[in-house]
Amino acid sequence: MNPHIPSSFLGRYYKSWFWPERYAIAQNPNTHRDICQQLTQDPNRIVRAAARDNLK
Repeated sequence: MNPHIPSSFLGRYYKSWFWPERYAIAQNPNTHRDICQQLTQDPNRIVRAAARDNLK
């Protein structure tokens, strides 16, 4: 949830097995738009919603 986390770190972990990590990445303002776009297709509905909100 830290806004100062480098986007390279977020790019490595957006496919984590743990949905809370993907959720945090989907909410982070440093997450690249293409990663957020991929997270809108996540199996977890909470992650999908967070990614859609981050794209707005």
